[in-house]
Amino acid sequence: MEVTFKWQEQSRGQWQSRQRTVLAEEQKTILQIAQDAGIPIEAMCGGRARCGRCRVFLRGPAGEPTTDEQQLLSKEELLGNVRLACCVRPLDDVSVDIPTSQAELMRILTEGIGEAVLPESDITKIHLTVPKPRLGDTKGDRERLLGAASAHAVDVSLHAAKDLPEVLRKQAHEVTITSWQQKIIQVEDGNTASELYGMAVDIGTTTVVASLIDLHTGEEIAAAARLNGQAAYGADVISRIEYAASGSSQRLRLQKSIIDTLNEITEELEAKTGISSRRVIRAVLVGNTCMQHLALGISPTYIARAPYTPGFSRRMDVAAAQLGLGIYPEAVVTFLPNVAGFVGADTVGVVLATGMVNRPHRVLMIDVGTNGELVMSDRGRMVACSTAAGPAFEGTQITWGMRAGEGAIEVVQFDGDVELQIIGSTEARGLCGSGIIDLAAELLQVGIIDNTGRMLGRDETEALPDNLSRRIRAGESGNEFVVAWADETKEKEDIVLTQKDIRELQLAKGAVRAGTDILLKLLDLDITDIDELLLAGAFGNYLSKKSAVSIGLLPEIPLDKIRAVGNAARIGARACLISKTKLEEACHLPSVIEYVELSGRADFQEAFMDAMLFPVFNHDAKKESVHKGPRRMRRVREKTEEAN
Repeated sequence: MEVTFKWQEQSRGQWQSRQRTVLAEEQKTILQIAQDAGIPIEAMCGGRARCGRCRVFLRGPAGEPTTDEQQLLSKEELLGNVRLACCVRPLDDVSVDIPTSQAELMRILTEGIGEAVLPESDITKIHLTVPKPRLGDTKGDRERLLGAASAHAVDVSLHAAKDLPEVLRKQAHEVTITSWQQKIIQVEDGNTASELYGMAVDIGTTTVVASLIDLHTGEEIAAAARLNGQAAYGADVISRIEYAASGSSQRLRLQKSIIDTLNEITEELEAKTGISSRRVIRAVLVGNTCMQHLALGISPTYIARAPYTPGFSRRMDVAAAQLGLGIYPEAVVTFLPNVAGFVGADTVGVVLATGMVNRPHRVLMIDVGTNGELVMSDRGRMVACSTAAGPAFEGTQITWGMRAGEGAIEVVQFDGDVELQIIGSTEARGLCGSGIIDLAAELLQVGIIDNTGRMLGRDETEALPDNLSRRIRAGESGNEFVVAWADETKEKEDIVLTQKDIRELQLAKGAVRAGTDILLKLLDLDITDIDELLLAGAFGNYLSKKSAVSIGLLPEIPLDKIRAVGNAARIGARACLISKTKLEEACHLPSVIEYVELSGRADFQEAFMDAMLFPVFNHDAKKESVHKGPRRMRRVREKTEEAN
C-alpha cells in the first residue's frame, strides 16, 4: 500500500511544503512507517501511546480507534479524522497530514555565563610562498609545500593534497595553509590567514544550539538553534536508546536526524553572516553521553543496562566528512569526554565554563532536564551523579504540558485570582515546566495541595477566596485545578492541573532533590554549607528560584546564593574551541570528578521517597518551613502511600 505524507518545514527561515509517498508494510503504524522513511512526526513518549503528541490527520481506510486513542483524543478529534500516529494502522492507500511543528516558535536558550578565555586555538593558519619548481628539481608539490611549512607541519592530508597542484599555481605559489597537530588539512590560494572560523555546539536531548566563532579573537559572530530532530523518536534518552537498540538501521536513522539538524543550523549561520559553512575549519561538540554516541553513530545500548557502560568516554576527534557535517570536509570535530553513562560532556562543559574546580568554596551545580545532572564541589573535590527526573519539567506526561513555546504559561501567581504570563503574549495553549512549578508552589502556599501532594476538594478549602475555590473541581483521576478557562485558551478548553500531574511533578522533583541530598551526604555536608548553587540549562534559566525552593526541588538556601548560568555547556565548548589549554583542562576533568551511581545505593530510595514530599507550609504565618526530620518524613510518606 502507499502512504502519502504532507508536512511543512523551515529551510533558511522560510516555510516550505513537503510531500512524499512511500510504500508501506502491512501491520505497521503510521509512526513506524514515517520513522522508516525518515519523515518527522513528533512522538515524545517514543511511540508508547502516552503523550498524545503524534496527532495526524488521516484520510483513507484504517483500523478502528484503539483504547489509547479513545482516551487521548476527544470525540470531535476522532470524528475529524485526527488519529495518533503511534496507534493507527492503514488498511489501504492513505494520505497523512502532519501538523506544522512548533519548533520555530520554541524559546531556545542560546546564552550562557562563563569565565573569560584567552584565544589560543590548536588550529594554525599561515600564509606562505612556496618555491616554484625548476627543471631538474624532482621534488613534488607536496614536498615543496612541506619544506616551506617545516616549522608548522610534517604531513599533508589526502584531501588537501588532491587539489594542491592547481591551488599552488593560481597565485604564483602564494598559499595559506591550515594545520592541526602538525598536519596540513587545507591549502587555499592567496592570503586568507585572517579568516579562521570554528563552531561550538551543544547537542541537547530537546534542543541543539551552535555558534560561529572567530578563532583569532574568540568572538561569537552568530548563534542559531533548532529542536533536536531525534525528538520524533522519543523525548528522553531512554526512548532513543531503546529505538537505537532495535537495529543498526534505526541507529543510523537517529544519527542522520541529528546531523540533519546540525546542517540546518550551519545553513542558518551562513545565511545570517554571509560566511560559507565550508570555511568552518574546527568544531567542538558537547552533549550528554547518549547524544554524543548517537551523533557519532555509536551504539548507546549498554548505557541503559547495568553496569551502564558507554561505548567511549575519552575525547574523540573525527573529520566532518565522516559525520556528513556540512562544513569543510577535513574540519576537525572534537567530542569532549564523558564522565559516565549518564553524566556527559555537557556537564564537563558546564564545570569548565563556570570554573567550579578552581573555586575555593562549596558549589552545587544542577542541570535539570529529562535527566538531572548534579555536581558538588567542595573546595576542589568534585562529586557527580545523574537522576532520572523524567520529562515532566519539559511538559511531557502533564495533561496540558508543553515545551516552552508560544502560548505556554510560564509564570503563575495568585493574587486574589490566578494571574498568568504567557510566552508570546497570546492565548494559552498549555503549561511549560516553569509554569508548572510556579503553579504547584502557589497551590501549596494557599493550601489547595498538602505536603503529601494530595489536592484537596472544594469542601476542604472553605477559607479560600471564591476566585480560587471555584477553580477546584472533580476530574476523571481525582481533583483538578482550572488554570485557565476555555475562553482564555487557544483550544477553547479549560487548561487544568490534575492530581496525576502533581504526582508526576513529585517524581521529577524528588529525583533531583534526592540526588542533591546524596551528594551532600557523601561529602559530609549540610544544606547550610552550600555557598553557591548554579542552575544550568534553559529550564534553570527561566525557573523561579523562589518557587523551586518552595516545592523542595532546590535546597532551602538564601535565594541570593542561587544563580542561573544559562547554556554554560555551549560556553564550555566554545572555551575548548578557542583555547587548547581549556581543551586539555576539559579532557582532564573526568579523571577528577568522582561519579556516584545512585541506583546502586541502598539509601537512595529512602532519600527519593522523602524528597517527593513537599515542604510543610505554615499557612497562618504565610511562611515556608524546611523539611522535617527523617522520622517525621517517614510518617508523612506513609500517609502519601495511603492516599495513592
